[in-house]
Amino acid sequence: MGNLGWAEVAVIVVVALVVLGPDKLPGAARQIGNVIRQVRRISTGFQQELQNALDEPIEAEARRRGEQAVEQSKTASEPANVPASEQAGETAGERANVSANVPASEPASDPPPSNQ
Repeated sequence: MGNLGWAEVAVIVVVALVVLGPDKLPGAARQIGNVIRQVRRISTGFQQELQNALDEPIEAEARRRGEQAVEQSKTASEPANVPASEQAGETAGERANVSANVPASEPASDPPPSNQ
């Protein structure tokens, strides 16, 4: 019962018994119980409303990030645009080897100059 110990509860019950008498005490206890129940219900409702108001921006941000992650995973799982040379069997490594053998100063189609 909150911060009340058994000794405090006993004192309250004795005082209520003396003030109200044995006839009115059960009805008063019921009314007090109903009031406490209503206060707790109102308090719980208020706490839930406050929590929902605070969670909406966080929830919306989390939902947006989740949608972005799904879109990124979809684009990552789709096949990338493959160049025609790779489809024909030539890989990027083979293209690099061919272009590495040709000096940058000489065009690949011209024959080497003669020494005359």
